[in-house]
Amino acid sequence: MKIFTRFLLLLFLFPLSSRSWHIIGGEMYYTCLGNNNYEITLKVYRDCNSTTPFDAPAYVSIYRPNGVLHETLIIPLPGFTTVDPDLTNPCLQIPPGVCVEEAIYKAIYNLPPIAGGYDIAYQRCCRNNTIVNLNDPANTGATFTAHIPSSSLVSCNSSPRFTNYPPIVICVDQVLEFDHSATDPNGDSLVYSLCTPYQGADAILPQPNPPPPPPYDPIVWLPPYNLNNQIGGSPVMSINPVTGLLTGFPTALGQYVVGVCVKEYRNGVFLSQDVRDFQFNITTCNPLIEANFNVNGGVSINDTLLLCGTNSASFNNLSYGSTIFEWDFGVTGINTDVSTEKNPVYVFPDTGVYKVMLYASPGLLCGDSVFKYVEIRKGVTPDFTVTPECMLTPVDFTDASVPLDGYLSGWAWDFGDGTTDTQQDPQHAFTNSGTFNVNLVVSNNYGCTGTITKPLIIHPVPDIQAGPDTFVCDIDMVTLHANDGISYAWSPAAYMNDPSLPDPLVNPPVTTVYTVTVTNVFGCIAKDSVTIQVTDTVIANTISDASLCIGDSIQLSTGNAVQYLWSPDYKINNTFIPNPVVNPEVTTTYYVVASVGSCFDEDTVTITVLLPPDVDAGEDVTINQGETAQLNATGSGTYQWIPPDDLSDPSIPDPLASPINTITYSVNVSADNGCKATDSVTVIVTHYHLFLVPNAFTPNGDGLNDYFQFYTKGIREVESVKVFNRWGQMVYSDEDGNDEGWDGSFLEVPCEMGTYIFYISGITYDNNPLQQKGNLTLLR
Repeated sequence: MKIFTRFLLLLFLFPLSSRSWHIIGGEMYYTCLGNNNYEITLKVYRDCNSTTPFDAPAYVSIYRPNGVLHETLIIPLPGFTTVDPDLTNPCLQIPPGVCVEEAIYKAIYNLPPIAGGYDIAYQRCCRNNTIVNLNDPANTGATFTAHIPSSSLVSCNSSPRFTNYPPIVICVDQVLEFDHSATDPNGDSLVYSLCTPYQGADAILPQPNPPPPPPYDPIVWLPPYNLNNQIGGSPVMSINPVTGLLTGFPTALGQYVVGVCVKEYRNGVFLSQDVRDFQFNITTCNPLIEANFNVNGGVSINDTLLLCGTNSASFNNLSYGSTIFEWDFGVTGINTDVSTEKNPVYVFPDTGVYKVMLYASPGLLCGDSVFKYVEIRKGVTPDFTVTPECMLTPVDFTDASVPLDGYLSGWAWDFGDGTTDTQQDPQHAFTNSGTFNVNLVVSNNYGCTGTITKPLIIHPVPDIQAGPDTFVCDIDMVTLHANDGISYAWSPAAYMNDPSLPDPLVNPPVTTVYTVTVTNVFGCIAKDSVTIQVTDTVIANTISDASLCIGDSIQLSTGNAVQYLWSPDYKINNTFIPNPVVNPEVTTTYYVVASVGSCFDEDTVTITVLLPPDVDAGEDVTINQGETAQLNATGSGTYQWIPPDDLSDPSIPDPLASPINTITYSVNVSADNGCKATDSVTVIVTHYHLFLVPNAFTPNGDGLNDYFQFYTKGIREVESVKVFNRWGQMVYSDEDGNDEGWDGSFLEVPCEMGTYIFYISGITYDNNPLQQKGNLTLLR
């Protein structure tokens, strides 16, 4: 029987950029024709879908030792052929679209014997960018080279050459065996090995002319690939060093660059080698004929087809590539369990396991066969029961399934509300009422399953409300209450008129917790409880008498009661709560009655209302920048001005205010009784900035107008004062404006009468400079 992978993926046809040449590989060898004439052969392989043609011509360089260029051969393109992608296994199909072209360049050239020999090279770029075992394959080219050995070693030598064309397609998950042997015209000894191909050229200069001299850099493997692990797999690819048989077992799809070398020895002396650089395309391969089948209604478990509940098996033939079939249904002791139908139906004689064989195209070279085990079992009959059927109550699910053979081994419950279980007899509580489709899948030890679905009605439990907890007087009766049922059971029953009523009367002497159990029409049960707190004493006990300022509020409070009644109904937010808020405008006494049923108590509280001080901050005032305003507030108490900025004392009733911008001051006055009052005043600040300068003065010593002086308005600082005579001579200067003024003299000599010019500069309270210039008359 042959088993093949059955799907196709041809990786090496991925597109490349238009500048790529899609080089597949190549090799170079030579043949000595005598009289120093050599025939040089260059084989180049590429993808058929390459957008760039074969080189026409190809440039092949010949180098002497030390990299001296001897000659560049210009070899015309002789044409190219499409290579037949043959597979060694005739029963496998070549994947569609596989196409490789081969060009063989040949040239005859005379090379006189020299020491060190000759190196011949050809370079081309680029490789497929989908190659998986190279680093940056799209920019990695190839170098195909050969070496003619030194005349001191041998004369008229021909290099070895590989016999078979390299494989285009290698099948994944199939044994690789390929005859990679070579021949040597001189009969020299050959040794085979895997080797690392050379790189050369790049995407920028894909066809060097001439190709550069040796040495040539090897390609860079992309880890985990390397010289000894070129395509992966297990076992990895290797080559017999004597026979050249290439073997391996590739396990991963992709394109791989492979290097195979054959070295030539004569009398133990190395002469030359042929390096084959080629791209292996590992892909999936389809067999020509494949046998396969299944059983309708059968379940595949490992390598067995399980059929439950019937001995009649309807076979479904999945084979392809064949129209002739033979079946053997594996019944021991008889030879009539056969068929030649494509899709037969066979009734097995009993339960058990049968080895069924299918032959597709029996007797032909590429015929195929397959066997599978078919297991016939009686199966199981699924069933289950349920009790009870109320929400919020654990529902017992009991498996009632019957194994027809074997024993039950697995259960898969789906309760229809999004929850599942795998126990045989689970419990499940439904959080909602309604109809739920409960599904059970039960299996036996053979793997047979049975499925059953039953609708399950989950009834609601009573929506019981026993009411809020209650505070009662010990001499009072209280009525309990329950609902949504057809029967009731209260406990404890002591001090109760009838525990089976929905609304019994109780008069417990002490605090008691009553629990009621309610059963509805569906038989579903629910419980609730209520606490009856009993007291024989009620204490009103409100707050002590208090005082407050008019406009303020205070919260009253009282003791352990259920009902409250406050009076009078004056400036109180609620007269029926234990802790109302009051804000009376006059002194008021409040009265409270606190009760629990027939138990009650009362108390009073007096709230004294205090008056605030009578505060007046005065009229608004206007000043100019740099001036001072006298504030004057009235009212008895302690003062606090806000904000305190630019005030002489913010804690007195009449501070001096010197703001440079308009501002509103608030004054808070606290009276001795703790009440406060507030008023405000605005100081309006004007922004006039000027120097007030006289136009004449009389420095005659009579004590009147003897100095040149001026006044300022809105000026924070006078920076300088200068006076000049009519000839421009400065006769007076005050650099800080602090002098008492000019006395009309210069260097202690009185100046003559006449007109003088003054310059004054300063800084305003807005921090802006201000200058003023004018005429001044000196009179005597």
